Amino acid sequence: MKGRLCGGRQRARSEQEKAQRETQILDAAEALFSERGLDRLTLADVAAATGLTKAALYRYFRSKELLFLAVYRRALTAFVDDLTSQGSESFPEGMIHTLLAHPVYCRLTAILHVALETGLSTEEAREFKRYLLGQLNRLLAQVQSATGRHEAACLHYLLQCQQALIGCWHMTHPTDTVRDALASGPLQVFQLDFAQTLERHLTVLTDAFLKQPQSRLN
Repeated sequence: MKGRLCGGRQRARSEQEKAQRETQILDAAEALFSERGLDRLTLADVAAATGLTKAALYRYFRSKELLFLAVYRRALTAFVDDLTSQGSESFPEGMIHTLLAHPVYCRLTAILHVALETGLSTEEAREFKRYLLGQLNRLLAQVQSATGRHEAACLHYLLQCQQALIGCWHMTHPTDTVRDALASGPLQVFQLDFAQTLERHLTVLTDAFLKQPQSRLN
């Protein structure tokens, strides 16, 4: 796999080496996640893909959840960086298209609350939520600049967009058994494409957000 370490059992010593090693771990974890999903991989799989022992991997991430929170943070930062680089004039089409261009972020967001945030200490949870708040504020500034709407209204809109993403992901990704059941006949009506479904939801949400009078958004 791409990113395998040379002489992987050697411990990284300098800060630069540690940062490079962590990047390789995140690259391997993201690749495995894209191939298998979270449930079908273990820390041992990630360790093997990076040429580390499982014990060595634990020095970087003490649990699978913390490892994939780190993958999520990187994916979210990339999405926000991409979106903010486009400028406020790209809203709303730019936000929808950019979101769909970051599938790892979408997929991890769908399981954030039910899988990735489990098993955290209070301080770990607080630190992660502080990071989320920082990224949310960057998005908030982008939406405010594009629409001139009040901060509370923009915040409500962004949270609704996240809720739509989570719901659309689960509705369009049934279990293998359910997918087989929907393969033919009238049940095909329940087969939904994620990108199309999310785009429709976000378009409706955005239209409603922009059409509301300012007096109702305070």
